[in-house]
Amino acid sequence: MRYRLHKLLNGPVGSIQTEYLDRGPTTFDDDFSVGLLGGELIFVRLIDSVMVRGVVETEVTVQCVRSLEDFQLPLSVPLDDILFALAGYPSDEPDRQITDDGWIDLTETLRQEIIMAIPINPINPKYTEAAAAEAAEELSDKDREWLTIKWSDNARPNGP
Repeated sequence: MRYRLHKLLNGPVGSIQTEYLDRGPTTFDDDFSVGLLGGELIFVRLIDSVMVRGVVETEVTVQCVRSLEDFQLPLSVPLDDILFALAGYPSDEPDRQITDDGWIDLTETLRQEIIMAIPINPINPKYTEAAAAEAAEELSDKDREWLTIKWSDNARPNGP
């Protein structure tokens, strides 16, 4: 996902360039794939770099921690204050460098941001609506004892 920012390179500090991302299924270098990529990217010229802001809408296949079924998880990934160094300025990250002719490659940055946005324990939406009462009904009598709080006369809290 490359963009040419040659107008920003020669423009004054504070110049803005807006680009739109509209792709279908996309596979990244390490076989990580998403169902779609869409959104608006705003590039802002700074003194020695270009800042990227925007929101990327995507959809990834994940495994539900409750049912162990795969499902499509829609994600809205914010891109805030991501900097790409201009050519001629040192950068610690080679993936975040603008080439001499003004090209910027967002592939690795988008991959990292999307992976970081995936929840650690994704739950399929059809299982998030399950009420606690329904889950308690499925417990055996022995398991239900763990849910019951038994107060002794000495340990009963004071109250109305």
